[in-house]
Amino acid sequence: MTGEVPEEATATRSTIAQRLLRAVRKDGDGDGDGDQVDLRLVHHKRDVYRRVADRMAQLLPAPPAALRVALMRLCEEDDPRVLSPGGGERVDEALVDQLREILIALTVIFEYIEGPYVRVVELVVRNGDKPVVYRNKTYADGLDVPHRVTEARIMAGETETRFTVYPPTAAEV
Repeated sequence: MTGEVPEEATATRSTIAQRLLRAVRKDGDGDGDGDQVDLRLVHHKRDVYRRVADRMAQLLPAPPAALRVALMRLCEEDDPRVLSPGGGERVDEALVDQLREILIALTVIFEYIEGPYVRVVELVVRNGDKPVVYRNKTYADGLDVPHRVTEARIMAGETETRFTVYPPTAAEV
C-alpha cells in the first residue's frame, strides 16, 4: 500500500462495499441501473394500457378506467407497479369477457429511426366478421425507451422490437 494505514484502507473498502450494497438493494434486478430501466418499461406499459382503454371506450359502453383494469386482467398484467397505486380497483369480469370477445391482438412495436424511436401500439379488434386495426404512434427519446429495446438495437443491430401484449400466451418473456 502506498502510505495508507491498513485500518483506513479496510474502512474505505468497507464504505465502498456498503455503498455498493445500498445501490444493489435499490436496484431490484441487480443490473446496476437503480431500476430506471424497469421504470421506463412501467411508464410505457401504463401509457399503452391507458391509450388502448381510451380507444376501447369508443367501442364498448364502459368508462376508460374500468376498461383499463379489465384490459390488464385480460392481458395477465401482474406487475404491481403498472397497476394503480393502492391497487384496490375492482375488476369487472363481464367487461373482461366483452374485451375477450372483440380483442384479437395487442402489440407494441418500437422502431428505431435516425433520431427518436417510434412506439406503435397496434390494436386489432373484431368488428362484426372482419378485423379492424388501430394504430397509435408516439415518439420517444432513446433514453426513455425500455432497456430491452436499446439493448436489441445496440447488441444485435435490430431496428424494430415487438412486444405481444395480447394474447398473453404469445407474449415475450
